[in-house]
Order: sequence, then C-alpha cells, then structure tokens
Amino acid sequence: MTKLITLSFLAIYLNSALGGNYCAGIRGNGELAPAHWGSLSRIIEHKDLPKTVAGGSSAAITLFFLDAISRNEEVSARDEDERKNQRALMFKTLVPHIMYIGMEDVKVPKIMKMVGNVMGIGDDGFIAALGKAVKVAKDLPMFFDVLGEYGPLLNPELASGLRKNFSFYKGQIAEAIKVFGSFDAKNDMNLFYRKGLVDFKYLGVLTGRIADFYAGYADEQTNENLQYFLDQCAEDSRGRSWPELMAKNPVCQKLFVDSLQAYYGPKYETRRVRRLGGRVTRTIKTKIPRTFPNKMVFEEVGSGIDAYPTTSVIIGDAVQRYKEKLAEYESKDAQGVEDFSLDFNLELKYAYWGRTHGLDTIKDGLKQHYPNDAKSSLFKPIDGGTWFEVLSTSPAEPGLSNLQRVPNGPAIDPSRVINKSYFYSKSFFFFSIPTFTAQKWFNEDNQDYGVIPFREEMFSAGGWSDLHPTLVLKARGCEDIVYITRQGGESVFGQQVFIRLTGYTDKISFWKDIKKGNRNGWINLSDEEEKSPWNQLYNLMNPESSYNKSIGAATAIYCTDWDKFSVLKGEIQPTLDDAYHAPVFVKDGNRAEYDFGYDFEGKSPDGFPGCILKDFDQPVKATPELSLN
Repeated sequence: MTKLITLSFLAIYLNSALGGNYCAGIRGNGELAPAHWGSLSRIIEHKDLPKTVAGGSSAAITLFFLDAISRNEEVSARDEDERKNQRALMFKTLVPHIMYIGMEDVKVPKIMKMVGNVMGIGDDGFIAALGKAVKVAKDLPMFFDVLGEYGPLLNPELASGLRKNFSFYKGQIAEAIKVFGSFDAKNDMNLFYRKGLVDFKYLGVLTGRIADFYAGYADEQTNENLQYFLDQCAEDSRGRSWPELMAKNPVCQKLFVDSLQAYYGPKYETRRVRRLGGRVTRTIKTKIPRTFPNKMVFEEVGSGIDAYPTTSVIIGDAVQRYKEKLAEYESKDAQGVEDFSLDFNLELKYAYWGRTHGLDTIKDGLKQHYPNDAKSSLFKPIDGGTWFEVLSTSPAEPGLSNLQRVPNGPAIDPSRVINKSYFYSKSFFFFSIPTFTAQKWFNEDNQDYGVIPFREEMFSAGGWSDLHPTLVLKARGCEDIVYITRQGGESVFGQQVFIRLTGYTDKISFWKDIKKGNRNGWINLSDEEEKSPWNQLYNLMNPESSYNKSIGAATAIYCTDWDKFSVLKGEIQPTLDDAYHAPVFVKDGNRAEYDFGYDFEGKSPDGFPGCILKDFDQPVKATPELSLN
C-alpha cells in the first residue's frame, strides 16, 4: 500500500512539474515562428506548459523548444507561480538569444549565427554571401572561397552538384535565392525538384545547441548563471515583453548575457606548475576547445513533453516515381519535366512522430471520433523518432527544399552526425587535406555508405499539411485544447502545394487565385470541386471540412494577426507584441481557464475568420462575441 501511495504521489508530482493540464496545437508559420514564442509566453504565465503538443513546419521547432524547457530540472523544481514565470521568460529570451549569437563582437562560434540568418532574425549574411558567390565564382573552389564562414550551411547536395555541373547548379542556386522565403506555390514551377539552399540537418544540430541551453544540459557554470537570471527576473517579467522587462529591471539584460557568455564563450582550464626546482609555483590558464552538449537534438520525440510533430510524406509507388522524376529533372537541366503529382487516396500521408502508446491512442481515437474526416484518414505514425529527423524534414517545405528523405532516428549514430566533415579528405603521410567532394548525408545506392540511414518507404514533403492539429490532440484524449493560430483562411501556400501535389490543378478552376476568396472560403463550386480532396480538407465554407472540424475541436483559440508582419523586414518586435496581446476566443464553459487576452476590438473587420467557427445558418456578425460557438 505504501508503495502504491508513493508511486501515485510521484505521478502527480511529475505531472505538475511538467506543466498544466491542457494541450496546445500550434499552426506553422514559416519565418514567423517568433509569434509562437510570444503567444506561448503569455499562455504559460497563466497555465504553465501544456501537457501535450502538436504542430508542423516551423511549429516543429517551437515544439522542440517546448520539450527542451520542460526538461530543465531546476525550473521544474520551483513552486507553481515561479515555474510558470520562469518558463514563460525562457520563451521571451529566444529572440534576444538568437540575436546575441548573430552579433559580430561576441565570442560565439560564427557558424551559430546561421540560425538567425535562416529564421529571419539578425542579418541575411548567408543569402547575401550566396548571391555574391553566384555572381563572381567561376568554379567550385572559388564559390566556397566567396562563401567563407557560411559554407558549412550550404546543402551538401548542391556542393556535389556544383562539382558535376557548375553552370546548371549555379543557376539553381540563383533561382532558389530569388524565391527564398516567398512560399509561392503558384509561380515557383520547380519547387518539388529544386534542391534547397540550406542544410536542414546541420541547421537542426545548431538549433539543438540553443535547446540544450534551455534544457539545462550545459556545463555547471552556464546552468548556474541561467538559473540566477531566472530567479532574479522572472517575477518582474510577468505581464511584460522583453523590452518592457529591460525598462523595469535593466540588470536582467546583463544577467542573461552572462549566461550566454558562459555557454558560448571560450573555455579555460587552470593548472599549477613549479619552477626553479619546485621553489616557485605558478598558476597558468590555458584555453581549451569549446564543446557543446549536442544532446537535445537526439532525444526521442515524446520522451520529455508529450509531443507530436508532423510532416507530409509520399509513400507507395510515388517514392520510386519521384526518384525517377528528380533524376530526369537534373539530367534535362530542369527543362521539360512535368510537375510531380500523386494519388491522394494511396500515396499521401500526414505523418506524426511520437511515443508508440500515444500514436496508437491517436490512431484509434481518430477512427472512433472522426471516421469520415479526410485529414484523419491520412494519419501515419512514426514511432521511435528523434528530434533530429523532425528538424531535418518538417521545416524543409517545398520552395525551401525539394522532397527529402526521412532520417531513421533510432538507427542514427550521433557521433557520426556531430563529426561529419563537409568535404571528404585525402591523407598524405601524417596529415590530410580536404577535397572538394562533398560528403552527402544519404547514400541512395547503399545505406551502409551514408552518414545516416533513412526510412526507405517514404519522402517528406514538409509540414505544411496539418496546420490545425487539434483533431490529433482530441484523439489523444485532450479535453482542454488551445489552438495558437492567426486570423484569416487556410494557408494559401499549403493549399496550392496540396492541389499541385494531388494533381487537381486542372479540376479546381480558381487554384491560382485561391487567395482572393481565402479569408472566408469558397462557395458556388462545381461538382468536381465539391468532391475534391481540397474541399474536404481545407475550404472554410464547407461546414464538414477538416479545417472547420479542427476549429470546432479547440477549447480556446489564441488568435494572433502575425500575417501582418514580416520578420525578414525587421518587424520582429511588432510580431512579438501582437502575439503576446492577441485575443483569446473560448467556449463559454471554459472562460475561467482563459481569463486573459480579451483586447479584440478593431483587430478584425470580418469576424476573425479562421479563429471563430462559422455559423453557416447566419450571416457573419460585424462585431463577434468572444466565443467559438
């Protein structure tokens, strides 16, 4: 009996230390991920961390940070109010953290600044250097000479291509620069085939180093500095943005920088040496190589917070067909190759990573609660996966990358990932020199010769697919679900990718102009449009669409307006401010759980479409009530 009581108490303690008793679905948003962090900092101040989370695309990165923060044992041990404030403050520091590592005058490994480059936080040095290399480089050595410190972030498949066909791949890089971050599935005809600029696997390792910092996986001095900062500043941070905290308590800036310097700065060891026959001793400080934990990125998904990141995958005959089309695209220098498409019913799935038990529960729950839902029918579990494979694929969407192999996380040797060289080397007696033969991650002909193995039965097409993952959470058993999103219709980019991928461009007459009617959905469809997978999944004006079912499954919708802003144009703080002060729409019975964020007036001219479930029997009200019903 005593043992049972002890175990029950331990279970309650662990659940309360992990977070609150609610779940969160997070809409992916490309480079606007800081809006997630602003939203979560407000929610966590009131409700602590969610117990279960789901999302794809850039939301997969946010889920990764949620998992890291949940693992910080020092913060988990604090009492409830302290824990909420400290976890919320960690989310508020993500943008200052990434901006810090991009500064020129700090002692941070220069490669770390690439995280900010790719996420739109900081300068655009990587893209600028690529543009210069495309203009002036005459061969591969010169190309990498111009790239300089940015070289390791370039997709090694592009480096391999430049070595084989310099002119063609230089043109591909120029094209990729032109469309980088535009998410344009209407005009970018090569987005399924063109290789991406960024090595998302290496970027995942770098992002993992940021996550290690928050997880408490760093050295003792860094962990002590971080905890001291949180202890001194978390209470003042409640209800305030980062700039407002700096105004209230300026010392917090220094305390946070102290923790970053301890983590990224040079490391030294001291030793005492004897001179003059031992009569004189002297202390010598010697610089030692800096190392990072490189631990979070290889953690199993779901082993910390109950997380379900997602990506779209092609399966079945489409896998071989895509390989053949990609080879044709490259052999013909991107000329005269038809768009890639597949069979919606047989060759497309929406894959979720997670623990086996949770995935089994979701699979059964979707069949039970949503047997006729089109999106739920696409569910595919990937159990045993690690964050490395998630970060390698879900954010790597068409336009940023072509379709990608999915790493086989359980079979990966982390040391091979961390120690991977960009170029192969040749040995000469007692030294080696690098060649200009890039070491690619995968070997399609023989997996044993690749750096990492992959899951042979699929390719990832990115996490655009399920940007409203509330049905998965409902199937998992969640009762209180907050959905972090923005007002407006479904993602124009995601819909157009879906229509192209499923081969419906000649069946949906308005697919190129879908943005025009997207905010409130499309009506007066033809019979073929009515029966299309697009209408079943994404049309706001279809009351039975997966989109509307997903809105209806949420307890509360945290309704930002992040599409108004562009972090690529420096609008980071307005994005964060809008997210932190966004309206929250709740079902009447749960209003007490979400007693914050009601400043909604003037934020929507047409009733917050995408945040409030449509009443299909009544016209849209000019002034919406604070309810999902």
